[in-house]
Amino acid sequence: MDTNGTENLLEIVKSQNPWHNVENKDWFLTDGSLREVMEAERNGLFEPPKVLFYLEKAFFDPLFSDTSKWGAVIMLGPRRIGKTSTLKYIVKRYIDEGMDRTTFIYVTLDQDELLIELDKKRVLREFLSTVIDTYKKPNKPLFIILDEVTFYRGWARAIKNLVDSGKLGPGIGLIATGSYSLDLSSAKRELAGRFGPLGERLKGEVYFYPRRFIEVAESLLGSDFRNFVKNNFGSFGKRAGLIEYLAGHQKEVNANKYGYHNILQSLFSKYYDDLHSLFENIYLKTGGYPRAIYEAVINQRTGQVSVSDARYRDDIFTLFVTDSKKFDLSEETLKNILSKINLPSMRISSDYSTLSSLRKEETQKYIEYLKTSGFTNFLPNITSSNEIDTKSLLVTPRGNILKMVINDPASFLSIYLGSRGVETSVFNQIEKILADKSIKEHLYEAIILSHLQHIPPIQVSAKNIGYILVEEKNNAELADGFCWYINFKSELVLIAVESKHADKQIDIKSIEEKALRLKELFDVNKLIVVTNLKQLEIKENYVIMPIEIFLALM
Repeated sequence: MDTNGTENLLEIVKSQNPWHNVENKDWFLTDGSLREVMEAERNGLFEPPKVLFYLEKAFFDPLFSDTSKWGAVIMLGPRRIGKTSTLKYIVKRYIDEGMDRTTFIYVTLDQDELLIELDKKRVLREFLSTVIDTYKKPNKPLFIILDEVTFYRGWARAIKNLVDSGKLGPGIGLIATGSYSLDLSSAKRELAGRFGPLGERLKGEVYFYPRRFIEVAESLLGSDFRNFVKNNFGSFGKRAGLIEYLAGHQKEVNANKYGYHNILQSLFSKYYDDLHSLFENIYLKTGGYPRAIYEAVINQRTGQVSVSDARYRDDIFTLFVTDSKKFDLSEETLKNILSKINLPSMRISSDYSTLSSLRKEETQKYIEYLKTSGFTNFLPNITSSNEIDTKSLLVTPRGNILKMVINDPASFLSIYLGSRGVETSVFNQIEKILADKSIKEHLYEAIILSHLQHIPPIQVSAKNIGYILVEEKNNAELADGFCWYINFKSELVLIAVESKHADKQIDIKSIEEKALRLKELFDVNKLIVVTNLKQLEIKENYVIMPIEIFLALM
């Protein structure tokens, strides 16, 4: 790399790391991605996402304790979901604890000035090598946050070469973030065996999902609720045990031993009303996007809930569409496909002809973009008991009729309205959308299905999600959602969930029939029915519970 190029790039690094200036004690107040987080924290409306503590415990702290360790990890999550602000929040926490400010280097590749400079000679490897030479100090760790790497083709090879050359090694931790994992499979193959001890502990990747409902509740409902969660089902084992009990995989003796009944009843009696208000008035409209949540709550305190157009239009829809150009996709074609999404949870054909009239190969490119954005999940159908083998602990879905699920309510609302040309008064249109019974019912279902991926399995690699669709003339679903994993007893745990949205009461007879058929055909011990009603019942073959209580366990 030539001297002028080096100087230009290091000047960009300097501008992106204001905390390096010891006189700039309030650097975070002028940082766009962190300022709102700090403001929310001052207003008692911010609780760090679980992934923050996970990263600190598994990645940052071990390197501070032992600089002979090293590692690289990829963090994936949708745009504007809080990846950057969370990583900078971690930086601030460590700096506040007295850590050397130059221990942390932040560089974003989603900056035209830097990309232009790097693309002159495609010198990401040399650039990172220079950063390491400049900032790495003996016996001290160096953390490099490389933001939005998926906008730079060849990023994985650059990191691979740094590892192979020994430049990225002991004392260095690298976190590469991306909003789209279109090249993740090839990147992981390229980096196989090169994530280092710390990266391998995380299997090379961390997913940054939209905030789960329980995370939003912990941020907004105060310390009393947080303490209740922590004391009663905050631990991994207790939460997994509760879910397995509800699904009929633990006997009543365990329920009595671990107090499952008391926990559920206390959660229901003490916190249902607050959880319900939060779910209906905030979460259904903001989803897990922190900026939208904060804006909605602040506006609610001064009058009524509202969220600006920018949160839906700019932060989600426009970014998603314009980013597609960077992957050689057509904006207009993408918009056309998005306009075919009428519900947040809908069945589509496995050739995706439901969404596009293009050739399957061409459509597949856009579907991959949808999948890798974190916006959507495509669930396979299970139609026969032959697809579930409890002896070999295998579930092999047929998958000929997929269920497309939009993983976050705000994502659906933004995609639905944006693809139909709504750019102003978005929030007013959202109120009208949620008045549509069919959309709201399917929004409940989509939220439930997106949260199922957070069920805490013992063996993560054995976990999967689908739905049960019996082969009948009307293609009736026996379970809207179905997930499975292997627990610590090496048992195949099957969890079937049905979403029911009713005006006054649920048809118990139909629930009983579904529960019995699931048991007879698919070895499902108990059906979990999640509803919009204030109803909590635990029966022999089924459980009925409010959506807010179910989501609180995820």
